[in-house]
Amino acid sequence: MSIFSDINDQWIAADNAFSAVESRAFASDDDVLFDKASEMRKRNDQAYFLYLFTRFEAAVNDAVMVVRDNRILPTIAWSERRMWETLNRREIKDVAFLTRVEILIDKSRSEYATVKAYYEGRNKVAHGGIWEEQFVIPAIATTMELLVQTFPTS
Repeated sequence: MSIFSDINDQWIAADNAFSAVESRAFASDDDVLFDKASEMRKRNDQAYFLYLFTRFEAAVNDAVMVVRDNRILPTIAWSERRMWETLNRREIKDVAFLTRVEILIDKSRSEYATVKAYYEGRNKVAHGGIWEEQFVIPAIATTMELLVQTFPTS
C-alpha cells in the first residue's frame, strides 16, 4: 500500500458516510439536510485533495533531492554539476514547485500538464478559493501514485 491508496481508502469511508446522510435526507425529503450533506461532501473532497497534494509534493521533493545528489558527485565535471551545486545551496522548498516538477517530468508531456492543473487547484483551494474542477479523489490518488512510481529513488 502507498500513502496515496491509504488516503483514498480513508476518503472512501468518509464519502460513504456522506452518501448515507444524503440517502437518508433524500428518503425523508429533507432538502436542508441533503444540501448540508452535499456541501460537507464538497469540503471533504477539497480537504482530501489537499492532503493528497501534500504527500505528492513530499515525493517530488524527495525525488529532486535524489537527482540533485546524483549530479553533485566530485567525479562529475564542473560544467555538468554547477547548476546542481547551486541548487544544493538552497532549501528544496525554496525552489518553485513547478520548477521542481520540471526536473522530474518533461514539460511537453501530458503528465506535466496534469500536475500543473493540480497545482493550480491546490493554490485556489489552499488560499480560500474554489477549484472549479470536480474532485475525483480515487482518480487523483491513482494519478499521483503512478507519477511517483516514475520518480528516481536512488
